[in-house]
Amino acid sequence: MRIALAHEYFVAHGGAERVVEALHRMWPLAPVYTFFHDRHRYGPLEGWILRTSYLQRLLLGESHRVLLPLYPNAARALRVPPDIDAVVVSTSAFIKGIGLADRTVEIAYCHSPTRYLFDWSERYVHEEVPAPLQPVMRDILTRLRETDRKLAERVDRWIANSTAVRDRIAKYYEVSSPIDVVHPPTDVESFRAEGERGDFWLFVGRLSAYKRADVAIRAFNDLGMRLMVVGEGRERGALERIAGENVAFTGRADDATLKDLLAAARGLVFPSEDDFGMVCVEALASGAPVVALAAGGIFDIVRDGEDGALVEVPEPRAFAEAVLRVERTRFEPKALRDSARRFDVSRFRERVNGIVEEALAQGRAS
Repeated sequence: MRIALAHEYFVAHGGAERVVEALHRMWPLAPVYTFFHDRHRYGPLEGWILRTSYLQRLLLGESHRVLLPLYPNAARALRVPPDIDAVVVSTSAFIKGIGLADRTVEIAYCHSPTRYLFDWSERYVHEEVPAPLQPVMRDILTRLRETDRKLAERVDRWIANSTAVRDRIAKYYEVSSPIDVVHPPTDVESFRAEGERGDFWLFVGRLSAYKRADVAIRAFNDLGMRLMVVGEGRERGALERIAGENVAFTGRADDATLKDLLAAARGLVFPSEDDFGMVCVEALASGAPVVALAAGGIFDIVRDGEDGALVEVPEPRAFAEAVLRVERTRFEPKALRDSARRFDVSRFRERVNGIVEEALAQGRAS
């Protein structure tokens, strides 16, 4: 069988990019279709057979943010040869509308239905769009929402990265057929769970409003315990101004440094609603309990009292109380690591490969 892959774009390394990298390791000779590859920011993809859209010629710095209205057309213009049997699409937006022959089976690994078109639409407009342009952007998003639903109709088989995303696919794309849930892959063996624990907790994530680092910082200001904030983003200056002396900002951390921090941390605090939350799995693989907001994909990862604590509201006082509750409970690093094995990369490969073979055997959906 001939397989192709597709992914929205390669600009920054995140959870979605780690998924498509895992897919590429499964099918290293598969061509990879994408809107664009920002080589300067993302780095080279040596050995990858990349097929970029015409948007590659328009890419300059942050320009990908203003190319939004062009994505549906660019997807249709990316034509996959008719001898490709199946395309596995890593998608959170419009790449699922890639141009395919009638016979080609499309399997969509969905990180989320397009957040800025559906459940986060108003938040996106408020946080990302200047006030004078907001009415125009709302009109654009309304039209793009209908286009996105139309493109979703071409998908033959859906894979969701969490049960929360599965439910959103069914709701927003009106999918009535079964939707597989396959969690993003974590190489559990590459993390260390044994060793001396430090005297600090971790927050890891992009420093943007929706990640709610402010909740973690204010909670630890009240506690007086050490918190290390790992990540970069436009909110860093404002967050530094509210942080006490017990809060340290590391900036971005490479993989090796992050693994060292997770292996030494007393726990991870995760105050945002996310589609899944791979860093929470990485913390468990490192023997560190997780204190997380009880929303989104976290219910697939953290069991209250077993893997850490779930907090009902994104408020500093509630998170501070949960951190103290975890501090008073003994969590065995080995048990936390065993819990993380539910999400090991070997299970991801097995599940995805089985779904692709099954989808090919069934052929195109009606």
